[in-house]
Amino acid sequence: MKLKRFFCIMMCLALIISAVPFSVSARETELAPSGEAPVYYIETYEQLKNHAQTAQADCRYILNADIEQVDNQNENEIVVASGATFNLDLNGYSIKRSTTGNDCALFRIRSDGRMTIKDTSDAQTGYCSFSEGYASYRKAVFINEGGELEIYSGYYEIFSPYEQGDCSVVRTVSGYTNIYDGTFDASASWGAHTITVGHNAYLYEVPLVVIFGGDFYGKYSSIEVTPMGNYLDDGCLFPNVYVLGGNFYVTKESEGGGFAYCNNGWGRVIVAEGVVLSKCLNARDQRFLSGTFKKYFTETIDDYTAGYYEVTAPPMIISESLDYYYRLIGLCDKEMVKSYGNSVYELHKDKFDEIMDRMDTIMVSETEKEAPYIELHNRTKDHVYINWYKCTMDEYKGDKTQWTYLGELDNISQWQFDERPEDGTDFIIRCVVTNSDLSTYEDVVRISFAPLKKDTEISSVEVKDVDTPTVGQTPDFDVTAEDSFYINGIYWTDATDPKNRFTMKETDTFEAGHTYELEVWIRANEGYKFRTDSDGWLDIAATVGGKDAEVILPGSSISAELLLTFTVSENADLPTNPSEPSGPSDSTEPSDSTEPAVKGILGDANEDTKVNIKDATAIQKHVASLITLSETGAVLADVDENGNVNIKDATAIQKHVAGMETSYPIAKPVA
Repeated sequence: MKLKRFFCIMMCLALIISAVPFSVSARETELAPSGEAPVYYIETYEQLKNHAQTAQADCRYILNADIEQVDNQNENEIVVASGATFNLDLNGYSIKRSTTGNDCALFRIRSDGRMTIKDTSDAQTGYCSFSEGYASYRKAVFINEGGELEIYSGYYEIFSPYEQGDCSVVRTVSGYTNIYDGTFDASASWGAHTITVGHNAYLYEVPLVVIFGGDFYGKYSSIEVTPMGNYLDDGCLFPNVYVLGGNFYVTKESEGGGFAYCNNGWGRVIVAEGVVLSKCLNARDQRFLSGTFKKYFTETIDDYTAGYYEVTAPPMIISESLDYYYRLIGLCDKEMVKSYGNSVYELHKDKFDEIMDRMDTIMVSETEKEAPYIELHNRTKDHVYINWYKCTMDEYKGDKTQWTYLGELDNISQWQFDERPEDGTDFIIRCVVTNSDLSTYEDVVRISFAPLKKDTEISSVEVKDVDTPTVGQTPDFDVTAEDSFYINGIYWTDATDPKNRFTMKETDTFEAGHTYELEVWIRANEGYKFRTDSDGWLDIAATVGGKDAEVILPGSSISAELLLTFTVSENADLPTNPSEPSGPSDSTEPSDSTEPAVKGILGDANEDTKVNIKDATAIQKHVASLITLSETGAVLADVDENGNVNIKDATAIQKHVAGMETSYPIAKPVA
């Protein structure tokens, strides 16, 4: 920390002795590669001012040189205009402005303007400093007056060498400010705080500041909240600051100093995490979130030693739909609501009720098939027991609730429903944590299930744009599915010789006299399912390329396989020769009528030495007179050995492939 203070002092000295402005190139480069956001490289103060006025959300603005501005002008602030979005990257460079005019800010964000600022350099050397000597009003590096300001990284400091006006690094009078990281130093300024919030009811949105992290150095205190006197007349809520992280230090001592100061008790500062001065205000104006853990220690900043609290957030139930920081902000909202009196609550009842309703609820949408995964987020790790309970919404009676005990689970505890209720039931989940000192804290959330949306049933499917095989053509793999399902696989097989079947490649060609099978694997899209019968088998009609296709079983409500067989004409590529006698084919029967013994495995109808779904398909085609099994294949296909090959044999093979029990020795050798 002393290194940070030394860095701040050295920058202050460098700023004060910089009496002559130095000139930089006015070059500005714009890059806009195809598909990427335009990038503007900034090297002058004038460029900064111009771009801030017209900045676009899809553009990036990158500092490409150190900028130093010394002037005595009264209207030389960098103003982010209404409707502009200024995404500024310091890129390791600095912006320093020293003025003897009456400007109050380095950056001013107007209503409906948006600014993000960060330093993406590896060395993290980007910084901004503002020194203002004569303005009597409140001064800051950033003044947000109704827009959105987000600070992700960088070093920011303010000076007031002539001790006039109240100074801060970030001042929000209206709108929203989020600080994620960075260093903020106001310790060398008159009447300095690092963060100030001053609400004017005539300015748009009530100010809200959320601090997620960073290092903050103030002189006597860290945060000041001073609403103006007309706040209540216009029915406005009070300004709030939520501290969800960060380290706040002071460098001087004063009689009225402390972590935060809320003028007239109109503002609220809620601390959930971070390091703050132990000298804090009363529980009305500045309070710790209920259930926080505070560890006391001392720290010396600029030779001033003070006591601080390291604050850790309470254990919280979270899930994917109720993440950690959203939950923490929600609990800060609840703490803020609880801190106001009944008169204020009645004035803003609708807004307060909306806050209270949303913060403790895990929403499960109509399309989520599973119950939510939830866990207890506990950073202190200082617990002995963690016990989980639940009840339905109807059973919840506050302190008189009869809870159903779910069990005791350890560190980063997790618990999940066995299955998702489909009827929209709401549950209350409660977790009670007992710490090593036997103190307890509990967290309660509601899990709200929207009624599960039923899948639309598909009774028929059509695969389009299938080219019929012709001699010399290659297989067609570019087919079209309907909106209710998608193609999960396409396979062409040359099935001319049952013993030498092979899967075709994209470069293979169709030959005359050959038989080809087209298999199309399909899968139902989200929100759809294929119709099945009472036994769970697929019950859908299918066409492929305008022809009726066979639905290969077994399948499921989300997947299916379609089969279509093509035969390329024997003479498709040969001219007719009428002088050539046709003659009957040789049909001479063997003189020995004794049939040889059949060898193979039971169920191997296509004689490829395996029993799979293709054997059931072969039997179905044989029964439909589409093909004729060989004598051996017919014997092996008759798995129930009743002397007939029929659909019952195909069903038995399907069950065998699906792992179901049958009473036949399918896949066993046949002597």
